Amino acid sequence: MNNFASSNMNDYNASTRPGSTRPGTRWAPPIRNPEQTDPWDQISDEHRNEISDCFHLFDMNKDDQLDFSEFRYALQALGFSNLSRPDLIAAFKSAARPRAGWTPLPSLPNQPPPSTTPGVVDLRLSREGFQNVAARYVAARDPREELLKTFALFDRGGKGVITVDDLRGVVKELGEDVPDNELHGMIEQFDVEGKGGVSREEFLGIFLDR
Repeated sequence: MNNFASSNMNDYNASTRPGSTRPGTRWAPPIRNPEQTDPWDQISDEHRNEISDCFHLFDMNKDDQLDFSEFRYALQALGFSNLSRPDLIAAFKSAARPRAGWTPLPSLPNQPPPSTTPGVVDLRLSREGFQNVAARYVAARDPREELLKTFALFDRGGKGVITVDDLRGVVKELGEDVPDNELHGMIEQFDVEGKGGVSREEFLGIFLDR
């Protein structure tokens, strides 16, 4: 909540994808114009690292590409478990390419002509393709959802406010040495109603009103 709290919640490593220019702040704004802006540059460095880690984790045979099942599980690991199957298929097909060696099936007598385009099972998604698709979903997500998850980690016991005792526990877990008067100062700075703790609304305001 001033320098100590905000730095511990906002300092992250740089992205692993070349050419990224966005500074390292987790609470990135949504994409303003998806057709003219690279989604990768609209998300935070931590999100980029999470996406790259998921690609590596679910690239089961380490061929630097994902099939549809791997793609689906990777998105679920990023928190997108409520996407419908048609939406998943559309997103996958929008960025995937035919697997190496794919050719249309031969025609057979008295059978409908085979498709001349690859089906979902014959498509593969590259690392960059997955990064672009996942970044679009991440950038469109409401940043308040993640902030409230962070609030819940600070608010021990679900009281609805972050107190000095909560901060003291976080400081101890992080191995930091922050004087008690500074912890009180953090709370007092943002506790506009003088209730002895920072509410969810005040916590959101610390990050979203910058």
